[in-house]
Amino acid sequence: ESECTVITLTGNSASIKGKGASVKGSVITISSEGDYIISGKLDSGCITIDADKSDKIRLILRGVNITSSTCAAINVIQADKVFITLDKSSENTISNVSGANAEDDADAAIFSKDDLTINGQGKLTVTANTGHGIVSKDDLVITGGSYSITSEKKALDANDSLRIAGGSFTIDSGTDALHCENKDTAKGYIYIVDGSFSITTGTDGMDASGIIQIDNGSFTIATGG
Repeated sequence: ESECTVITLTGNSASIKGKGASVKGSVITISSEGDYIISGKLDSGCITIDADKSDKIRLILRGVNITSSTCAAINVIQADKVFITLDKSSENTISNVSGANAEDDADAAIFSKDDLTINGQGKLTVTANTGHGIVSKDDLVITGGSYSITSEKKALDANDSLRIAGGSFTIDSGTDALHCENKDTAKGYIYIVDGSFSITTGTDGMDASGIIQIDNGSFTIATGG
């Protein structure tokens, strides 16, 4: 932990102890590889990751509450891989406001242009009053944690693959709850190893352009599709 950069959110700004991150107003930018411990509340701002294409970055959420009015509250513009770890026993809230004007097509509460993995033993509440809940334009992997996701559109959305190895999910989505779509027939798949899912959705519970493979888990799904 002594090697991590510590970011403390302070309402309309943040304090930073360590390297690799900077703050301008209510926008925190992470620009280099490393581990970042984040806590506190950000009323109208975002955490942006814009690093080298080879950089691996881990955000350790230790009790955060972030609301964004302009784009994704956590917005990955560039990196190799980004990991979001939900610290044990922590409760974290990520949301955007209704009518938010997403920049760079980041139309989600959590948005990544690169591989995104979410893990840990904490809780994450995602409220996307505009757009989607959690989006990755590459692979989206979830290996643990407790999730409550409410979204205007899709709840979990990926381009290459959506892979879930465990966790507890309560989802209420306007369109597909779990979605993965790609023109490449070797991609666009959903693979679930385990997990507990309670899904209410306006369209499909799970929708993939490739295969859907479920090896284990418990599912309660009510759909409009």
